[in-house]
Amino acid sequence: MSTHTLKAKRRHPDTQRERITVGHITFELSSRDKTFSLIAGDAVQAKDRRPLFTGLIEPEMEKELRRVAFRMKTILGDNDEN
Repeated sequence: MSTHTLKAKRRHPDTQRERITVGHITFELSSRDKTFSLIAGDAVQAKDRRPLFTGLIEPEMEKELRRVAFRMKTILGDNDEN
């Protein structure tokens, strides 16, 4: 069960949740149950700041996120040449 919903946060207020903002998306990570959520970071209304997606942290996700970061770095480098 997710620890990222409003109800779960009220039920388990002592669970540590780490937030990392990347652009307009906030990653919320829970080491207790090894889960994550994606939250629209710039949402104006509180109702829109609920998790868009939650899931288990899988072993291959680190490699996949590094691939995304490398691709973003490449794209930004390509823009410097123009």
